[in-house]
Amino acid sequence: MSHVRDAAFLPGVSEQGHSVFALFVAGIVTQPLPSAGVAFCALAVGLMTKTLTFAEGVAAFTDEVLWLVLLSFFFTKGFAKTGLGDRIALSIVRLMGRTTLGLAYGLNLAEGVLAAGMPASAARAAGVFYPLADSVAKACGSDPAKNQAKATGGFLVQSAFQATGNSSSLWLYGAAQNLLTLRLAAQLGYVVESPFTSWLKASCVPALTAMALTPLVAFWALPPEVKETPDAPKEAERKLKQMGPFSMKEAILAGVVMGMIVLWAGSSAFGIPAVHTAVLGLAVLLVSGVLTWDDCAGEKAAWTTVTWFAILVSMSAMLNKLGIVRWLAASIAAKISAVGLSGCPAFLVLLVVYVLSHYFFPSQVAHLSALYLPFIAMMVDTGTPPMVAVFSLAFASNIFASLTPYASAQAPVFFGGNYVTLKDWYRLGLIFILFNMIVWVGVGSVWWKAGHLHSAEASLFFDAVCWRDSACCCRSLAYIERALQQKRSHFLQKCLFESPTEVCLAVEKLF
Repeated sequence: MSHVRDAAFLPGVSEQGHSVFALFVAGIVTQPLPSAGVAFCALAVGLMTKTLTFAEGVAAFTDEVLWLVLLSFFFTKGFAKTGLGDRIALSIVRLMGRTTLGLAYGLNLAEGVLAAGMPASAARAAGVFYPLADSVAKACGSDPAKNQAKATGGFLVQSAFQATGNSSSLWLYGAAQNLLTLRLAAQLGYVVESPFTSWLKASCVPALTAMALTPLVAFWALPPEVKETPDAPKEAERKLKQMGPFSMKEAILAGVVMGMIVLWAGSSAFGIPAVHTAVLGLAVLLVSGVLTWDDCAGEKAAWTTVTWFAILVSMSAMLNKLGIVRWLAASIAAKISAVGLSGCPAFLVLLVVYVLSHYFFPSQVAHLSALYLPFIAMMVDTGTPPMVAVFSLAFASNIFASLTPYASAQAPVFFGGNYVTLKDWYRLGLIFILFNMIVWVGVGSVWWKAGHLHSAEASLFFDAVCWRDSACCCRSLAYIERALQQKRSHFLQKCLFESPTEVCLAVEKLF
């Protein structure tokens, strides 16, 4: 670790800051062990070298977001145990699966519906939709083992695979890492009020647009040999008959999930925090027998994820507290500004760099953990409204999950079906990442402007004042007032990095 620390000399950062940064890079980014093992090793080294106290290293275990992540895995288990997820997907295939393109739309629609209540994106994609796409492809005569109509299966598999990133972006609870993004953003002072509705408001139009166009892009990029699939609805019908009638446990789970969505959407009006709703939902499932505690205790992935999420979030908070994020953001933002980039051009450059850097990461969460906070800070420093930076990078962290065969937990499962060659996989990954960025940036920018996503700039500015403490300022009270009146976020953010002399007095006078 000392070699990493020596190599990463950061001017103006304390020795403790250097040590935490070295732990983060040597463990979280390089990932020499599975994530949970890395987290505990990093914690052990931090404790033994007195870089961290035990309280600092495990502080996030009481965080509500971590418990939401844990509970989301239990709800996913409910979908798998009761068969409700399969029933929804098969029912849509039965209705829409008479053509290959219709079948792809049916799979995408089912993905979007299930993402609202099945938060583990890898389990949803690899556990429900890959087996379904594989089964339907074989029913249509596409079999990679026999080299028969591989493009038909490849089209269906790729269409289903690409839908996961957009469905995960559509819903706050569509992927576990979505909750992590909001938790990390809050460390910078950018707290998203009414997170469920704010997320959906920001994502709905670009996500639904991308999902509507994805099958068409896949149809163009990997044309299937088989265009008509009359056997697909029959196969879906056969499997539904095997499942039997709609069970009481499926009905209870469906009712609980719909109830939770209502409470999440109206959390501000009802005064019920999201984690309270999730705990209530799990309690109903346990009391009704839909789930047992053995089901929950046996969810190895859930407990593993929460363990390393907690340590990761704790270490990330320390990076922020010790000034690493601020130093990195200020340094790179200064270089970007020095070449004359600010506002929209700087935003686009940083977004492209953030997305394409995923070629070097074998995990979405590893990428997000290492780069999400610094890139938010860099975007804000160069003139991007904070909420635009927070949501753009959060959505991008879902979209790049299909970039490579190792880009996400579900990618190796889809690639392992051998419907798509390695060369085509990289080609399709590049095509779809360009397509998604065009849709999300193009449609998203118009939608967010119409939806006034930056309307919370004033409160975010003062949150940032508290976070930055004496490092932020404005030249005068009039400067603050003018910036607030005109909602000019780049002026507000400029205040954060000028001379540290007047902002506190200015804020006191305003309030």
